[in-house]
Amino acid sequence: AGWTSGYEREANDTRSSADGITFDRDIKGQLSSSRDVDYYKVVVGDSGILSVALDVPTNDSYSWRDYFAIGFYDSEGTLLNLAETGKDKTYTLALQEAGSYYLKLFNDSFFYYSSDQYSVTASYIAGSTSGYESEANDTRSSADEITFDSEIKGQLSSSRDVDYYKVVVGDSGIL
Repeated sequence: AGWTSGYEREANDTRSSADGITFDRDIKGQLSSSRDVDYYKVVVGDSGILSVALDVPTNDSYSWRDYFAIGFYDSEGTLLNLAETGKDKTYTLALQEAGSYYLKLFNDSFFYYSSDQYSVTASYIAGSTSGYESEANDTRSSADEITFDSEIKGQLSSSRDVDYYKVVVGDSGIL
């Protein structure tokens, strides 16, 4: 079960002190300084699709003003996805196995910072992750396989992110 007050607890600035998230209930927080970090923990019992809605106070119309950064990590601390935003946004991540996963909210900008309240709402649908990219698929050896005539959804988490996909063909021809 997640933290039920609806507000973050301080200090939640490490994975070990992360606030638990209850699915489909928002939790409010704020970055008290430009160096503050807020961690949240979700626990899933099976593979599935995690959606996280981040409602930020800035909701800036300029796409280059990134007041907030959100990172998604597995239980080992491996970064699965990283995004920066100044707008409300929903992030979707395919989780390949049961376990604990972490969200890290922080300020990653030298120029923009907001101490106003944000909210995070997570939802989860257990089951197939078919049709979604896996993370990390950032090398040729970890490329996601694409099936012919099937759509796969992915997202570049930053300007430095790379996603690899592979297509297996049986005969020569036109792709």
